[in-house]
Amino acid sequence: MTEDTTLLRVRGLDVTYRRAGRRGGAVHAVRGVDLEVHRGETVGLVGESGSGKSSIGSAVLGLVPVTGGRVAFDGADITHGSRADRRMLARRMQVVFQDPYGSMNPAHTIGDTLTEALRHNLGLPEDTVRERVLAALDDVGLPPGALRRYPSAFSGGQRQRIAIARALVMEPEFVVCDEAVSALDLSVQAQVLNLLARLKDTRGLSYLFISHDLAVVRHLSDRIVVLYAGRVVESGPAALVAGRPVHPYTRALLAAAPVPDPEVQRRRRAERRRTVTAAPPADHPGGGCDFAPRCPFARDTCWTTRPEPTDHDGVAVACHRHDELPGA
Repeated sequence: MTEDTTLLRVRGLDVTYRRAGRRGGAVHAVRGVDLEVHRGETVGLVGESGSGKSSIGSAVLGLVPVTGGRVAFDGADITHGSRADRRMLARRMQVVFQDPYGSMNPAHTIGDTLTEALRHNLGLPEDTVRERVLAALDDVGLPPGALRRYPSAFSGGQRQRIAIARALVMEPEFVVCDEAVSALDLSVQAQVLNLLARLKDTRGLSYLFISHDLAVVRHLSDRIVVLYAGRVVESGPAALVAGRPVHPYTRALLAAAPVPDPEVQRRRRAERRRTVTAAPPADHPGGGCDFAPRCPFARDTCWTTRPEPTDHDGVAVACHRHDELPGA
């Protein structure tokens, strides 16, 4: 893709949290991450809990400070943007979180929730506010009467649709979806994923879609970035990363997803059991691949030298043995 199609560019991103209490110390949640999201594209960010994926989304949104690296949006550096800068960016960049109920005031109607930012942050006239709100509700499949009701009157799936509508009223170009479907039943998950895919086409949206579930990420994404311990271990086209993963960690993520075929499920359980905690060599000097303690294919070099991303048939893989693994 050409330079002018890049909407979000992240380079060498580091995010570090300071531990509270007397012991103090630091937690390096994100370490040297590079990624891009192009206009009209969905990039899936996948990894286990603690992999750093939500910290990347929060850093992009300005919700947590960036320790190192650079975040650029539409060519402008937003790494350390001021509060006023972020308020202006909210017109172009929105977020949908996992728990919509937790981000809604239960004492406010849905109408109050959807119109608050338009009235107070943008200062739009009432007729424009109503036009945007009704259009957003229609886009997510809810009737105008929903505006008079309170969050408690809706199901989890409906509340997530309201959260999506709240993002849409700002008419953004880019939306961060942080575990946006992980708390929903499978049938409702599919409905919301299909809704997000349709909105991408009709509104020209770009997504950074964050999830722990590789199967869910594959459904919506054009490209996938796999994170482990705050670093990118595999990235590339969604069909390749999710359909024919190379890195042992990505394979473990795929093996963790249930499938209806008993024979395939049996093979996946066997694959998952191979990912065990291993002891380092007696003369282990430290460093190396973060995944080595869990990797069934680790060798001495995996414990001593950190792998750099290497091209493997169109996919970037940070693994010393990517060409040697079974099925590679």
